[in-house]
Amino acid sequence: MLNRFVGKYALVTGASGGIGSAVVERLIDEGAHILAADINETTLSALQKRFDETHPGTLFTIVCDVTKREHAQNAIRKGWELFGTVDILINVAGGSLPGCPTHLLEVTEERWDMIMALNAKSTFFFGQEFIRTHKEHETTGVIVNFASQAGIVPNEYARPHYAAAKGAIISLTKHMSKEFAPQGFRVNAIAPGYCASGDRIRALWKIRDEQGVSEKMLWNVAMHRLAEPSEEAAAVAFLASDDASYITGEVLNVCGGGF
Repeated sequence: MLNRFVGKYALVTGASGGIGSAVVERLIDEGAHILAADINETTLSALQKRFDETHPGTLFTIVCDVTKREHAQNAIRKGWELFGTVDILINVAGGSLPGCPTHLLEVTEERWDMIMALNAKSTFFFGQEFIRTHKEHETTGVIVNFASQAGIVPNEYARPHYAAAKGAIISLTKHMSKEFAPQGFRVNAIAPGYCASGDRIRALWKIRDEQGVSEKMLWNVAMHRLAEPSEEAAAVAFLASDDASYITGEVLNVCGGGF
């Protein structure tokens, strides 16, 4: 394992989910100290316990609703209080929700607003506060946002409000990079395809297997399988590291060769 993050401090949102916890694990394995933010206090406590046992003193947590600006401000502030700086922001929080409609005509205004807030608005809140705080301290940092193949390539399984939210994250990533790269910030995103990103998603894919749908969904994925969270985390670690020091404004497709 590399040691690219020794002496680095990161804030990870959505940190106790499948991909979020894999990102936390990868960065800590490479030497980072992490402030893990998540709305789920139970899974966040379990994450804390896990790393207290394996990597004591490297993980700190904050319960956080990423759709609220004041929670983003509190998380960024806590990071600076704990570490003296936050070098890296990883905006993992987002996704869809159980029971969300697949078709445009079924999407309510309430559902639209909810998914946009969970994905695009949260990325905006944390990114804005991260950059603002760095500028107050005359320092710089690195942001990795989470987009999705759904925000790039329409398909019948990508919910329209989710696709729109992830497309917004792609545009926001490129804008933030263009505006702040001259001041020393790097802002990139990854765009996962289908990923076995937690118990709920694995259960969903099991149902799709039983219904004969999964093969159809994966037919244009060249590797013909789901990603593992650790594979998404490896891409995040690359973009967050100095190995990507001349990369900004990019969206890295981590999708098995198609979507």
